[in-house]
Amino acid sequence: MAQTLTIGACGGAVFAYLGTPLPWMLGALFATMAASMRGLTLFIPQMFRRLWIVVLGVTLGSSFTPDLLDRIHLWIASFAGMCVFIVFGTWISFQIFTRIGRIDRVTAFFCASPGGLGEMIILGPALGGNERTIVLIHATRVVMVMAVIPPAYSILAGYVPPPDLGGSGFFWELPPRDLAILAAAGAVGAIVAKLLKVPAWQMIGPMIASGIVHMTDLTHSRPPSDFIAIAQLVMGAGAGSRFSGVRVHELARPMLISGAATLCLLTLAAVAALGLAAATGLDFRAIHLAYSPGGFAEMSLIALSLGIEVPFVSLHHLGRMIIVVSSATFVAGWLRRRMAGANP
Repeated sequence: MAQTLTIGACGGAVFAYLGTPLPWMLGALFATMAASMRGLTLFIPQMFRRLWIVVLGVTLGSSFTPDLLDRIHLWIASFAGMCVFIVFGTWISFQIFTRIGRIDRVTAFFCASPGGLGEMIILGPALGGNERTIVLIHATRVVMVMAVIPPAYSILAGYVPPPDLGGSGFFWELPPRDLAILAAAGAVGAIVAKLLKVPAWQMIGPMIASGIVHMTDLTHSRPPSDFIAIAQLVMGAGAGSRFSGVRVHELARPMLISGAATLCLLTLAAVAALGLAAATGLDFRAIHLAYSPGGFAEMSLIALSLGIEVPFVSLHHLGRMIIVVSSATFVAGWLRRRMAGANP
């Protein structure tokens, strides 16, 4: 873990010096991914990653303001459109993986389902999918979205990274009372969400708890900027270390297939966002981020970094994850029965 974080911190420092968007996440991602493919053994323990996802959840919740309830009804159309987009996007990806990638149908379905990486890795192999293929394709998808969207927004929209990373100064600059409230929101939210078996409890619980304390004006502070930088570092290093032990020649085929599917989904998301923005008046950028096929935590962090409707993007990705995970078991079971009937 020390080796992984050191390599990631070096990459993050370089990207921060260059002034890139999400410097600590993208720098750590590229540095650890390159080191992984060079044969180094890199690893971020799940419990350590969860600790910093709690910090990210509290940070996202701090973007929830009292006027949120007055405008949340305006998001109904985009939620409905997202459901259609999930079905169509999954079908497009499934066709790419089966027809071009020659992947078996069950594995292809779990590769195409835009759910959480952790959930797909658990469900896929349990229902007959190839675990290694699912991991590589989903990891490539998440990494590609993380690597493409922030620089694209920077180049095309003139985005300038905020100096405080969306935080409230350094740790020692925050009032002890506000720090205590934020820490309590993170701890209580995570514990309650885990007891209730909420998906992605380590992020959703703290986000909701933090949203409540900010919407009720208990505090207006956000987590410290240095904590947010560490959370970015852990997220990026965790994504890059997923390729540990994978050689470049092993990754070439799944990366090409996953890259093609991801580009299709990003293009479809942009087209859908243009149509919905014209019809509803919602922010095109927010819809595009909400529909983009990245991970829940990663896309929420990108929205936070870009200052684009964090509650909108987070709640859409939460809904996407719940829909995909809850329906994946039934669809995969139907595929297995159909395949068994075709090959008695």
